Amino acid sequence: MSTTHRRHFLKLLCTCAVGIPILPTWGADFEKLRGDRVGWARLVTPNKDWDVHADRDPALAQFIRANTSLDIQQSPAPANPAYLDELCRHPFIYAKDLRWVSDATQLTNIGEYLRRGGFMCVDACATESVNPDMEIYLRENSAIFKRIFPEAEIRKLPETHGIYNCYSKLSRADVYTADMGNQARCANYGLFGVFLGDRMVAVISMYGLECGWPQTPQRTAGCMKFILNMYMYAMTAGPER
Repeated sequence: MSTTHRRHFLKLLCTCAVGIPILPTWGADFEKLRGDRVGWARLVTPNKDWDVHADRDPALAQFIRANTSLDIQQSPAPANPAYLDELCRHPFIYAKDLRWVSDATQLTNIGEYLRRGGFMCVDACATESVNPDMEIYLRENSAIFKRIFPEAEIRKLPETHGIYNCYSKLSRADVYTADMGNQARCANYGLFGVFLGDRMVAVISMYGLECGWPQTPQRTAGCMKFILNMYMYAMTAGPER
């Protein structure tokens, strides 16, 4: 699954000049350079909010199209963890909270998907009514990854890590605003990598990358850039030493 996805993606990078500087004047050239369609998915869970903020997905896809030569689909496909083949259709899966996935078979499928080369971003919701204690969110989602992969190492990523600078150079300041309250009071505010050996297979994001755009529009560009960085990292990164 992943080898084909990544090999195809890397071919697109070589032929479509994804590294062109992010300037509006390149827009017309990007249209000429676009390769085949690339995709992503949202993880389906029993929680009614598994697709919360899905209305922002088209804007995110348009941002990616405007700033790269990727022909990314407008909205992510649903990926049901009950079906391994459904997960494996997608090189990148976005999830809101793994605590809603309790079925052992589904957890096994997620593990197999990640072992095969898939990548997952688990992104915390910044709303206090949803996540009243962000430390618990991090601890319990980390425990689920450890249940899936007892050998996994989970560690906070420094801002020198590739996921912060593989496409856009980013930092906490790009997504932090003073009104974030609960989200930013978390002592572990940041990104946490889930490592199997020397490969990072998932990220737990405490940044709330799809939260707060209408209320705090100054976060929007930074959040979109972080998701783009994650996608690029997932598709191009090799082992970490």
